[in-house]
Amino acid sequence: MTRGKRVAIVCLAALPVILQGKCAFGQSVEIPQPAYARMNRDVVDYHGPGRATSSDILSKSATIGILLPLQGANVEQGHALEKAAQRAIADENKNGALPDGRQCSLAVKNESGSWGQSSSEMMRLITEDQSLALIVGTDGNLAHQAEQIANKLGIPIVTLASDVTTTEINIPWIFRVVPSDQQQAEVISQAIYDRDKRAEVLLIATTDHDGRVGKAAFLRTMQKLGASAPVELDIDPELVDTGRVSDALHSTSAAVVVLWTDSLVCEEVLETVQGARSVQAIYASEKAAQTILANPETDLATTRVHVPVIGQSSGRSGMTEQVYNAVRLIAAAIRTAGPNRARVRDALASSTEESADGPALMFDGAGNLLAKPQLVPVHSTAQPQKGSSSVKR
Repeated sequence: MTRGKRVAIVCLAALPVILQGKCAFGQSVEIPQPAYARMNRDVVDYHGPGRATSSDILSKSATIGILLPLQGANVEQGHALEKAAQRAIADENKNGALPDGRQCSLAVKNESGSWGQSSSEMMRLITEDQSLALIVGTDGNLAHQAEQIANKLGIPIVTLASDVTTTEINIPWIFRVVPSDQQQAEVISQAIYDRDKRAEVLLIATTDHDGRVGKAAFLRTMQKLGASAPVELDIDPELVDTGRVSDALHSTSAAVVVLWTDSLVCEEVLETVQGARSVQAIYASEKAAQTILANPETDLATTRVHVPVIGQSSGRSGMTEQVYNAVRLIAAAIRTAGPNRARVRDALASSTEESADGPALMFDGAGNLLAKPQLVPVHSTAQPQKGSSSVKR
């Protein structure tokens, strides 16, 4: 073998290493990779196929699919959301038939159950029910599953999950109709800073996906403002020990408590938080406050919980109205675009549909709602917990 051939073979062998950003001597070769989140969202769009009438969905009705928790701990919330969605369909059909003579209908599937059931149920909504668009709830993991399916099969998704990472990669099929964790964290952090930037803050967050994402967003915004670093208390959503919450409140003498949990955990710990003498202000993420938003009390003697919401002056709507607005938003898109998933996506992307209580539902190129949240005080009367301080769900 000639010397030239040996050199060529060595260079070819080293090529994969070089392409991975490493040279043959272990030194890093800096190849700047732009982060997805820094892409210009204004130019993100879908230019693929599927808009022709040959791709229209020719079913008996124009179906909107929705995944809800119809089993387990959140079953009551799931049934309430289903009623809100059915109310939205009924109100939409009062406007008359669609231009092609059909009416809107709702297909509901259960998101709860064994591993993988959510994805299977989504596929049933798409293939069996012939849904023109899907609505998924507050679970960030579920939203990520939905965006992958949407990108492969070409169906618009409207999500109620606050996880901003669902839209950071700019898949043009997903739209979020709630404020992101980052947006919520910014308004809560600013309120705490304006109140007292040196205040002792206790951050209670669940250890699941949504709790971790929300917690990270809140810690970032507090650090950016230069406020005191919060004391962190992580809660297992499957085994809530209110004794740990009480101990943390006692040891920190926290003046401010921030709850970044689901609504069930919020309910379980709120009485303990409200009973702490040192606590002067309570803030809750929108997901944590869902029960409070749906059933606000008017007893002014109770502690107020401040919640970041969009388009609500009183904070009395919660997730039921968001589901209602999501159904009406999709129905309006179908009325404009016809029974075609790609054209419905286009209509959603250019939507200026007015919500019942607030600003128009408009999205940026990545599917983020453009409206910004505002903090509203909601009165809550937490019910005493019965039995043990450890509540297993």
